[in-house]
Amino acid sequence: MTTIGALPAGELPSDTRPTGPTARPTGSSLVMLAEDDRDMREMIASVLSAEGYEVIEACDGSELIGRLQELARQPRGRERLAVIISDVRMPRLDGLDLLAALRCARWYTPVILITAFGDVQVHREAHDLGAVGVLDKPFSLATLRSLVRQIAPR
Repeated sequence: MTTIGALPAGELPSDTRPTGPTARPTGSSLVMLAEDDRDMREMIASVLSAEGYEVIEACDGSELIGRLQELARQPRGRERLAVIISDVRMPRLDGLDLLAALRCARWYTPVILITAFGDVQVHREAHDLGAVGVLDKPFSLATLRSLVRQIAPR
């Protein structure tokens, strides 16, 4: 069974369940970022931080799930999360499996996937799982910034 933190999929505390498709108030500014390439992760985090977003970084999908679990335990923590950005290919838990686990656990936070291996099948699977966007590396940071702004205006 896929789990998010210590909770089996679909068993998040009731106060963390979404009330709508994205379940975030306007002005949410928290971004979670999973990227195994440290330089890429730091560059993306720096760009989004400069835009006024709080960025929580993880080196892979497993670490990101742990951070989501921590967030779910905070009062209104779930409501602060505006968007999740994840690389597709990472060790332990890749971006597509992460996205599938999130949806199984009823986390409907918008997800943007980034990949150096963006073939048609990856794009199709990502969209079938509910990703709001898939960016092929190398991508323009301005494009990523614009997509994040559309999802979570500052």
